Amino acid sequence: MRSRFSITPDRPNRLMIIRLHSLSGDSIPAPDLIDALAGIEEPWLYNALFDFRRYEAELSRDYLAFLTKKWSALTQGRDRARCMALVSRDYDLKRRLYGMLEIMPERAIDVFDDFDEALDWIKAGPQTWRPDSLRLAS
Repeated sequence: MRSRFSITPDRPNRLMIIRLHSLSGDSIPAPDLIDALAGIEEPWLYNALFDFRRYEAELSRDYLAFLTKKWSALTQGRDRARCMALVSRDYDLKRRLYGMLEIMPERAIDVFDDFDEALDWIKAGPQTWRPDSLRLAS
């Protein structure tokens, strides 16, 4: 089963908002998230805001590792100057998201409870992003 998601690219601001919703049935053909992102011209030039607030499924550490490795293979390090904000209120999911830092050590990643707070962090720019750091909001 694959996750249902929507991707909203904001080309002028180089921002992708990815909302993960739930699981789709195996009978419904669905692209993999990274394959869908690859359909955007030069996706590694975008900052990303992943919204997990409506996500209803268990997101395993192994699946996260698979997605991040696949993203790393696609971008080949060209996303180093970009950031990734993750929004979730689920503490267990936040702990699993922390594993992304191990796979993407040069990417600025942060986890937020609030969508607007995450968006503000991205908009604040590179001076507020710290690669090799990830905080877990309580």
